[in-house]
Amino acid sequence: MKKVAGILVAIMFVSGFSGCQNKQQKQTASGAYDLYEGYLTVNEDILSVNDFQFIDLADQYWINELNLTIDDMPNGYYIYDPSEELLTFTLTDETRYNFYDTEAQFLSADDEDRLYTTTNLDDFLAKFDTDGNGDLGKTPFEIQVLADGQVLSIREIFVN
Repeated sequence: MKKVAGILVAIMFVSGFSGCQNKQQKQTASGAYDLYEGYLTVNEDILSVNDFQFIDLADQYWINELNLTIDDMPNGYYIYDPSEELLTFTLTDETRYNFYDTEAQFLSADDEDRLYTTTNLDDFLAKFDTDGNGDLGKTPFEIQVLADGQVLSIREIFVN
Protein backbone atom coordinates (compact mmCIF):
# COMPACT_ATOMS: atom_id res chain seq x y z
CA MET A 1 0.00 0.00 0.00
CA LYS A 2 2.85 2.38 0.79
CA LYS A 3 4.34 1.66 -2.65
CA VAL A 4 1.02 2.51 -4.38
CA ALA A 5 0.68 5.73 -2.38
CA GLY A 6 4.31 6.62 -3.18
CA ILE A 7 3.77 5.98 -6.89
CA LEU A 8 0.60 8.12 -6.90
CA VAL A 9 2.44 10.98 -5.16
CA ALA A 10 5.31 10.69 -7.68
CA ILE A 11 2.86 10.75 -10.63
CA MET A 12 1.10 13.83 -9.21
CA PHE A 13 4.48 15.51 -8.64
CA VAL A 14 5.66 14.84 -12.21
CA SER A 15 2.28 15.87 -13.66
CA GLY A 16 2.45 19.09 -11.67
CA PHE A 17 5.85 19.93 -13.18
CA SER A 18 4.74 19.17 -16.71
CA GLY A 19 1.61 21.30 -16.23
CA CYS A 20 3.74 24.24 -15.11
CA GLN A 21 6.13 23.70 -17.98
CA ASN A 22 3.34 23.93 -20.58
CA LYS A 23 2.17 27.26 -19.16
CA GLN A 24 5.70 28.67 -19.33
CA GLN A 25 6.07 27.59 -22.94
CA LYS A 26 2.97 29.60 -23.85
CA GLN A 27 4.43 32.79 -22.42
CA THR A 28 6.24 35.14 -24.76
CA ALA A 29 9.84 36.17 -24.29
CA SER A 30 8.66 39.24 -22.38
CA GLY A 31 6.37 37.17 -20.18
CA ALA A 32 3.11 38.98 -20.94
CA TYR A 33 2.88 40.19 -24.52
CA ASP A 34 4.30 39.92 -28.01
CA LEU A 35 6.32 42.82 -29.34
CA TYR A 36 6.23 43.96 -32.96
CA GLU A 37 7.79 46.83 -34.89
CA GLY A 38 6.19 48.11 -38.03
CA TYR A 39 4.20 50.56 -40.11
CA LEU A 40 0.52 50.88 -39.18
CA THR A 41 -2.90 51.22 -40.75
CA VAL A 42 -6.00 51.81 -38.62
CA ASN A 43 -9.54 50.94 -39.73
CA GLU A 44 -11.95 51.63 -36.84
CA ASP A 45 -10.75 49.24 -34.10
CA ILE A 46 -8.61 47.06 -36.40
CA LEU A 47 -4.86 47.64 -36.48
CA SER A 48 -2.90 46.28 -39.45
CA VAL A 49 0.87 46.05 -38.99
CA ASN A 50 3.50 45.72 -41.70
CA ASP A 51 5.97 44.03 -39.36
CA PHE A 52 9.70 44.74 -39.85
CA GLN A 53 12.98 44.63 -37.98
CA PHE A 54 14.17 48.08 -36.82
CA ILE A 55 17.96 47.88 -36.71
CA ASP A 56 20.06 50.58 -35.07
CA LEU A 57 23.82 50.86 -34.62
CA ALA A 58 23.67 48.79 -31.40
CA ASP A 59 22.21 45.74 -33.22
CA GLN A 60 25.50 44.15 -34.23
CA TYR A 61 23.92 40.75 -34.87
CA TRP A 62 21.63 42.11 -37.60
CA ILE A 63 24.31 44.43 -38.98
CA ASN A 64 26.60 41.43 -39.45
CA GLU A 65 23.81 39.10 -40.61
CA LEU A 66 22.69 41.52 -43.36
CA ASN A 67 26.21 42.79 -44.15
CA LEU A 68 25.11 46.37 -43.48
CA THR A 69 27.54 49.25 -43.68
CA ILE A 70 27.34 52.77 -42.30
CA ASP A 71 26.22 53.81 -45.81
CA ASP A 72 23.13 51.60 -45.35
CA MET A 73 22.36 53.42 -42.08
CA PRO A 74 22.89 57.14 -42.80
CA ASN A 75 20.52 58.20 -40.02
CA GLY A 76 21.77 55.56 -37.59
CA TYR A 77 19.14 52.95 -38.39
CA TYR A 78 18.01 50.50 -41.07
CA ILE A 79 14.55 49.03 -41.58
CA TYR A 80 14.65 45.40 -42.69
CA ASP A 81 11.28 44.55 -44.22
CA PRO A 82 11.53 41.20 -46.03
CA SER A 83 7.76 40.65 -46.27
CA GLU A 84 4.66 42.66 -47.17
CA GLU A 85 2.49 40.37 -45.01
CA LEU A 86 0.19 42.31 -42.68
CA LEU A 87 -0.56 41.28 -39.11
CA THR A 88 -4.00 42.20 -37.74
CA PHE A 89 -4.83 43.10 -34.13
CA THR A 90 -7.66 44.75 -32.18
CA LEU A 91 -7.52 48.21 -30.61
CA THR A 92 -9.46 48.65 -27.36
CA ASP A 93 -10.50 51.58 -25.16
CA GLU A 94 -7.54 50.65 -22.92
CA THR A 95 -4.89 50.71 -25.68
CA ARG A 96 -2.17 53.22 -24.77
CA TYR A 97 -0.70 55.45 -27.49
CA ASN A 98 2.75 56.90 -26.75
CA PHE A 99 4.24 59.43 -29.15
CA TYR A 100 6.24 62.63 -29.36
CA ASP A 101 4.09 65.74 -29.60
CA THR A 102 6.72 67.77 -31.44
CA GLU A 103 4.23 70.41 -32.61
CA ALA A 104 2.59 70.84 -29.16
CA GLN A 105 -0.86 69.71 -30.32
CA PHE A 106 -1.64 68.10 -26.96
CA LEU A 107 1.12 69.25 -24.59
CA SER A 108 2.30 72.65 -23.53
CA ALA A 109 5.11 74.11 -25.65
CA ASP A 110 7.05 74.38 -22.37
CA ASP A 111 7.02 70.58 -21.89
CA GLU A 112 10.63 69.58 -22.59
CA ASP A 113 10.40 65.87 -23.41
CA ARG A 114 7.20 66.18 -25.51
CA LEU A 115 6.32 62.51 -24.86
CA TYR A 116 2.52 62.23 -24.86
CA THR A 117 0.54 59.22 -23.63
CA THR A 118 -3.18 58.80 -24.17
CA THR A 119 -5.86 56.15 -24.58
CA ASN A 120 -7.69 58.39 -27.05
CA LEU A 121 -7.44 56.92 -30.56
CA ASP A 122 -8.61 60.22 -32.08
CA ASP A 123 -5.57 62.03 -30.62
CA PHE A 124 -3.28 59.37 -32.07
CA LEU A 125 -4.90 59.60 -35.50
CA ALA A 126 -4.85 63.43 -35.41
CA LYS A 127 -1.07 63.23 -35.10
CA PHE A 128 -0.30 60.53 -37.69
CA ASP A 129 -3.27 60.05 -40.06
CA THR A 130 -2.81 63.29 -41.97
CA ASP A 131 -5.09 62.45 -44.91
CA GLY A 132 -7.77 60.54 -42.98
CA ASN A 133 -7.39 57.21 -44.80
CA GLY A 134 -6.04 55.26 -41.81
CA ASP A 135 -2.56 54.76 -43.28
CA LEU A 136 -0.08 56.20 -40.80
CA GLY A 137 2.69 56.53 -43.37
CA LYS A 138 6.30 55.60 -42.85
CA THR A 139 6.50 56.38 -39.14
CA PRO A 140 7.79 53.27 -37.37
CA PHE A 141 6.02 52.04 -34.23
CA GLU A 142 6.56 49.44 -31.52
CA ILE A 143 3.38 47.50 -30.75
CA GLN A 144 2.70 45.41 -27.62
CA VAL A 145 0.01 42.79 -28.21
CA LEU A 146 -1.61 40.44 -25.70
CA ALA A 147 -2.04 36.76 -26.54
CA ASP A 148 -5.70 37.31 -27.50
CA GLY A 149 -4.70 39.83 -30.19
CA GLN A 150 -5.67 42.96 -28.27
CA VAL A 151 -3.21 45.82 -28.51
CA LEU A 152 -1.81 46.83 -25.14
CA SER A 153 0.20 49.81 -26.40
CA ILE A 154 1.65 51.54 -29.44
CA ARG A 155 4.86 53.57 -29.11
CA GLU A 156 6.33 55.82 -31.79
CA ILE A 157 9.91 54.94 -32.68
CA PHE A 158 11.24 58.46 -33.03
CA VAL A 159 13.66 58.84 -35.92
CA ASN A 160 15.22 61.90 -37.51
